[in-house]
Amino acid sequence: MSTAPSQLPLQGVRVLDLSAVISGPMATALLADQGADVIKVEPPSGDQSRRIGPAQGDLSAMFISVNRGKRSIVLDLKRKDHLAVLHELLARADVLVENFRPGAMARLGLDAPTLCAAHPKLIYVSISGFGQTGPHSGARVYDAVIQAVSGISASHPNQFNGEPTLLATTVCDKLTAL
Repeated sequence: MSTAPSQLPLQGVRVLDLSAVISGPMATALLADQGADVIKVEPPSGDQSRRIGPAQGDLSAMFISVNRGKRSIVLDLKRKDHLAVLHELLARADVLVENFRPGAMARLGLDAPTLCAAHPKLIYVSISGFGQTGPHSGARVYDAVIQAVSGISASHPNQFNGEPTLLATTVCDKLTAL
């Protein structure tokens, strides 16, 4: 007879999740599954994934799935008073996860060098489709884009005409989260 552990591996770890849609939220949900205290920070308009797929009210199945086990707060990061609240949360956080386009966090004064200088123990995780630098770093990136440019769609051709086909799941976002 086995017994459940009295403490999950990430119990006591505090994570601020500033990410949206799937890659970041799924990654932080996995941290919550392992016992981390995850706080989802959403803009006043809410995470876009609230409006993707089957939903009841403003809670889609996707949003619920990738934000399970989290607490949440609404902060408008363009407001100084809301930034002050975020900095209070950062003072107690171990990890920050964001998936904004490169440069967006710097414009808010929330880039890795700034935050890590103010909060030396902070682990800063930045998810971006094409990296932080380079000719495509500022491009909007979605799972379908990464499926196309990575060759995943070409490796799954349409059975009738042989044309590249997108997988009917957000495989790249999910792999990124893992």
